Amino acid sequence: MTRPPFLPPTPPDTPTPKKLRPLRRPGILLLAIGTVALPACDDAGEDHRVVGYVDLTGHLTNNEPQVPETATASVPMPITLWTTGGGCHWRGDTEVSVDGRSAVVTPYDFVRVGDFACPSILAFFEHRTTVVFDEPGTAQIVVRYSTGERFPPHDHDGAGRKVYTVEVEPAG
Repeated sequence: MTRPPFLPPTPPDTPTPKKLRPLRRPGILLLAIGTVALPACDDAGEDHRVVGYVDLTGHLTNNEPQVPETATASVPMPITLWTTGGGCHWRGDTEVSVDGRSAVVTPYDFVRVGDFACPSILAFFEHRTTVVFDEPGTAQIVVRYSTGERFPPHDHDGAGRKVYTVEVEPAG
């Protein structure tokens, strides 16, 4: 075996040194950077609970809430709606308030705000809830939503309203 002239000779009893695997070094470096950087991402920014954006314009998709036209008194009536957000949004809860034969349904989402970039994605968050009317007759359900679809919390104003009329039939 020939060796380069600039390397000193190795004694015959000594095992040859292992070769470095240069392709593994970038992976180890990225793993080390990721391990240090991930905790920093968790602490970056502030989370805000905001009224969810519901696209009723049809620009993004047919996002019309699913509200039945009829219901039975004292029986839970399912309602499903979808809010829209981006890479820094995630689904929150849904509030329902009922007063006699009127109800208000408000979907909430969360948005993280800070000095960082968010993935440029379009996300849909399903909100399922139920409404129970105890009295028969004509009832109204108001779906409250945000009209601003972007990231800043002040864009999630909750100013949007859509009213649905439901005929509540007597139980039994």
